[in-house]
Amino acid sequence: MTVPSASATAPISKETTHWPPAWLTNVGVVIGLGLIVLLSSMAIGTAATSMTENGVSVDDFQFAGTSAKAEQAYDDLGQDGRHAAWRFLGFELPFLLGFGLLLCAGCAFAALRLAAAGLERLARIARFAATFGLLAAASDLIQNSTLAVVLTGHFAQPAPRLAEVFGYLTWVFGISAGFVFVAGWIVAALRSRRVAPR
Repeated sequence: MTVPSASATAPISKETTHWPPAWLTNVGVVIGLGLIVLLSSMAIGTAATSMTENGVSVDDFQFAGTSAKAEQAYDDLGQDGRHAAWRFLGFELPFLLGFGLLLCAGCAFAALRLAAAGLERLARIARFAATFGLLAAASDLIQNSTLAVVLTGHFAQPAPRLAEVFGYLTWVFGISAGFVFVAGWIVAALRSRRVAPR
């Protein structure tokens, strides 16, 4: 009879099941995500500049909200501007992935610092806030999907309104995760300084 391996019989530990996953706090992973965000941001900036040169800003395109404004932005862009808008949406894919995971990593690092400082309750909040990074990325993806519908020449609701709403949600979740990251590090640093031996 085959004896089951230790890995098959060992209970699942909290270390392997807790959120956020440990690999998010790997420095190499964070550097890689940062490079993805940097390179995709440069490409997005180039596409956004081309859109603006063709008469429509990124904000006017993303936050049209109404069918009339969406159609107006589509017409004002012209063929070259619409090609730039497609490039913009394409380069947004790696950006939103990298940016969302970076926000998760920031909250994960804050949670580690808070836990090390003995602030476990705040550490749990930071660990929960790591989901905001994923929610920001998901909201951005939904916004871009609805904008792609508009770029195909379909201006009827709900696409323009969904693009606007999920655009705002992207900012809400992103800013929330960023706030937890910064506030968590500050609070942990102050607590560590207070309890440090003199």
